[in-house]
Amino acid sequence: MSDNRYPRINYRNGKRFFFRFSLLQRIQHIVLFSSVITLGLTGFPQRFYNEAWAEPLFTFMGGIEVAPIIHRTAGSVLVFLFFFHTGYWMYLFYRNKLKPLIAERNLGPGTFFKAFMSMEMMPNGKDGRDIVQMFKYLLYLSPKPPKYDRICWKEKFDYFAPYWGIPVLGPAGLALWFRDEFTQVFPGWLLNAFYIMHTDEALLAGLFLFFVHWYNVHYAPEKFPLGTVFLTGYLSEADMIHEHYAEYVEAMTEGGLEHEIKPQGHH
Repeated sequence: MSDNRYPRINYRNGKRFFFRFSLLQRIQHIVLFSSVITLGLTGFPQRFYNEAWAEPLFTFMGGIEVAPIIHRTAGSVLVFLFFFHTGYWMYLFYRNKLKPLIAERNLGPGTFFKAFMSMEMMPNGKDGRDIVQMFKYLLYLSPKPPKYDRICWKEKFDYFAPYWGIPVLGPAGLALWFRDEFTQVFPGWLLNAFYIMHTDEALLAGLFLFFVHWYNVHYAPEKFPLGTVFLTGYLSEADMIHEHYAEYVEAMTEGGLEHEIKPQGHH
């Protein structure tokens, strides 16, 4: 939620905008997509070296002498961000969830698990109900679309993707980086397996980002050519109604604006 630095509802040019992400969260996201794009530009030309577009792109990125250095640097930044962000949410979990339980002397296995699962990025029962409602709406079985909370199931899927992707990409990339040392200890077939793991997982991630994630946040007609929430931290009222109606209603009610709540589907 917002704090004094980030009012939940902000006004610009007479229009309402709703808080989504803090400055630190936005910086982490910028580092994330910058490193991922750099990895793609330097990695895919090596993976598809026999394609016509690969050599010019690889040359543009510095060729055989520079591009691998850029690739490994970007990979190191991504792994660092992975651990930094993990520490970041662990800190938030302690501050917002565990510390109050400790103060109340109510911390135990059950309350710990309940507190952990109550974090906004964790899947919950409403996500399942929202998925069912989404299909009912898309199949014309219900006139009402799902009313998503602050974080919907699609965003949670996006969020946890690096938590299975980086543990695959990181160790495999490290083995390929130090392949001479690696093969002094482990058999060569394992290095080949790591190459397949690294390149295929990278391709899967790249395709998902380009065709799914970027469409939802940038390419969709109402967003094109660029969704700006990753820069400003705020989402427009129209986007809130469309994407996070349950949170929209909560924020408007909290701000004493119940009489100005617009119906879902309003444009």
